[in-house]
Amino acid sequence: MRARTIRSTRRLGAALALLAASAGCAQGRAAEPGPTASGPPPVHGVPTMLGVGSLVLPIEPYLFTDRQVARLFQARAVLTTVCMQRFGHRWSAPSGAGLDTGTLNPANTAHRYGITDAAAAARFGYHPAVGTVPGQARKKNPGPQPGQRDMLVLTGLNDDGTPARADERGRPLPPGGCQGEATAALSGDPQKIGNRELVGAINIGSYRDSQTDPRVVEVFRAWSLCMRRHGYDYADPTRAPGKDPRVTGPTAGRAEIALAGTDVACKREANVIGVWSSVDAAYQRRAMAEKSEELAAVKRDIRIQLANADRVLSR
Repeated sequence: MRARTIRSTRRLGAALALLAASAGCAQGRAAEPGPTASGPPPVHGVPTMLGVGSLVLPIEPYLFTDRQVARLFQARAVLTTVCMQRFGHRWSAPSGAGLDTGTLNPANTAHRYGITDAAAAARFGYHPAVGTVPGQARKKNPGPQPGQRDMLVLTGLNDDGTPARADERGRPLPPGGCQGEATAALSGDPQKIGNRELVGAINIGSYRDSQTDPRVVEVFRAWSLCMRRHGYDYADPTRAPGKDPRVTGPTAGRAEIALAGTDVACKREANVIGVWSSVDAAYQRRAMAEKSEELAAVKRDIRIQLANADRVLSR
């Protein structure tokens, strides 16, 4: 996840939450294309998958988990507070910055392919169960509400958005203000913290490209035909439930639960999860093979950021 310094005091979610689509399970079919540089990447041994509980995508070791992102932002809030107080501003780090999800999965596979859990569908429909969406945070104390002078020191920006060199008393400001100073202390760059652009691009790119892959299109079509047999008209799993009027209100009603249950059942019948996740992973592996040196540097960067955060939080 990439975050800019002007959002430092907010409790941000982890990593590249990628919500969309749907998935399921059945017999893996679809002929595999031969390996080519530009065509669909090869996939071998498509599994039959009924869920995503054990799924790990290739890019995940290069992404921060949501808990790790929480640690980074907690550490940055601490360092920001120290800097603000150094400039004479009353400032305290927000409390309750830890994420609620409990997930260690940085690629968000629990939601990546849409609803996949039959038990959850029967209870919640398409509504997320409490504590299952990356980015949910406990809202205890949101932290201080900065005034104009606070914002100058906090962000290092003038009212017009241009960089400020000094505060109202003429004291030199660090690049990016106190948030920039705190971010640089963790990542070495006042503008960046958390996931690097490369891994985000690979993670999002494979998800996007997989949806137009002929093997995935085939199981999407099978899912759609299954849904039609049950009275639902959706072109592919990424469109369910969309803006369906049956999926409204603060909790799931009978119509929503029926739709969600059919969605999951048809995904299982068509083996959407098995095929889609296998193709998704194949696109990731191909992209990663072209960036092996850069990815090695990403792993080092993750270790450095987390070690810096641990030092701050252990004080």
